[in-house]
Amino acid sequence: MKKIKLLALAFAGLAGLSSCGDFDDLTIDPNNPSSPETRFLFTRACMDTYIFAYNANYNPWTQLFPQYLSERQNIQYSSYAQQDFDTRAYYYRDIQNLEEIISLNTDEATQNESYVMSLGSAENQIAVARTLRAYYYMHITDIVGMIPYSEALKGDEGNFTPKYDTQEEIYADLDKELTEAYAQFDESGEFDEDYDILYNGDIANWKKLNASLRMMMAIKLTDVDPATGKERFARAYADGGMTDNSEALVYNFVNETMNQNPLYDNIIVGARNDFAPSKTILDQLLAYNDPRIEAYAEPNSDGEYAGVPFGINQADIANYTNTATFDPRYYDAQNTPITIISPSHILLIQAEAAVRGWIDQSQAENFYKQGIQASFDQYSDVTDGKFDAYYAQPEIALTGTDQEKIEKIGMQRWLANFMQDGVEAWSDWRRLNVPKIYPGPSASISHIPYRRIYYPDDYSTNMSNYNAAIQAQGEDSFETRVWWDVADNN
Repeated sequence: MKKIKLLALAFAGLAGLSSCGDFDDLTIDPNNPSSPETRFLFTRACMDTYIFAYNANYNPWTQLFPQYLSERQNIQYSSYAQQDFDTRAYYYRDIQNLEEIISLNTDEATQNESYVMSLGSAENQIAVARTLRAYYYMHITDIVGMIPYSEALKGDEGNFTPKYDTQEEIYADLDKELTEAYAQFDESGEFDEDYDILYNGDIANWKKLNASLRMMMAIKLTDVDPATGKERFARAYADGGMTDNSEALVYNFVNETMNQNPLYDNIIVGARNDFAPSKTILDQLLAYNDPRIEAYAEPNSDGEYAGVPFGINQADIANYTNTATFDPRYYDAQNTPITIISPSHILLIQAEAAVRGWIDQSQAENFYKQGIQASFDQYSDVTDGKFDAYYAQPEIALTGTDQEKIEKIGMQRWLANFMQDGVEAWSDWRRLNVPKIYPGPSASISHIPYRRIYYPDDYSTNMSNYNAAIQAQGEDSFETRVWWDVADNN
């Protein structure tokens, strides 16, 4: 099985060459093959999912924006110079592959071909592709706001200048797409376990991811459209999201240089250690007597969890040479996996929804406890048997006003999301202002960015629609908030 997965990874990018067999085929476009293998298309579409957790060693902004990491050698990225976000590969590689899978399985001329059916039943291929496509679109729009959506990837139809849809429109359609996809899943049908490198063909887990994504979007509507958020959340919750760590969205790297764990590449291969757990999160863990600190970090030579302050000036780096580092569990092997979305995150979202009265309010504390416990269970080697003492602390127990409860829930989501979906953690901060985090002295702005700016190549040939988006959304800067971020609390 592992060998097949490695082959899938190696050849996913070569699927376009499959139609070129002899000189009679020289007129065939190798980038638009007549018989694209849906197995390879899908595997390649899965391969960028981890980027929203830890994108790379070059500017790992998804962990820097929520201040999970600090730079410990060169202060380059935590100064928050205006950073653009390149969406191109998500569109032409990931989303395009998923669109192609949907098209091949709905077109009567191709749906029964072996190169299409090899991935699994048509119903499951379409439902999984729609779910993963929504995963990408949700993250992209949460990062920059308005994006091409309804007219995206229409180049074959002659539309090379797609309009930018509002985030409100995108969220509404993603909820519809995910809801329809959920009903489309067939747990008795097939889905190839070898080419599904995320869930090994487990459709029940794909359904849980589907419902979880809908809850993740719905909870963000608390300030901008709570009535719609409540209705969408209740439907997704009834369908059932992640509750057990076996259902987490995990990316498994492989023992191969082109697809190895990024921290392994930085720390073991490069011997660089450019980043480390930040003083921000280590100090919070220490304040709460949180046993997860032993799983997140290795203490310094004095046995202390001394972190590097976030965003300090380059001249001050020399004062922080003996600091805590990553626990080896994050980089000890070339194929060390990354958890992207965990049941802890979803259970704690349900806790917030319960406090707000969107679902059964009497279950709020139960969801809260289950969420923390699920996070502890991810690191059971250091947290086993320590939950009760942890929860007994007044700072942790779910007591106080509803606002205080929501802040405690938000804090636990931030603590649990370390080295997981950093875009979600950043989104929580933008909406809840939990925790209270601020740029360091090297920063060029006075607050954590509210969004990233558009990448020039994304709009340089589509300037009129870009300008229309700016007119509707606000200036293309860190100062502009995305649609659901309306609370003036950060």
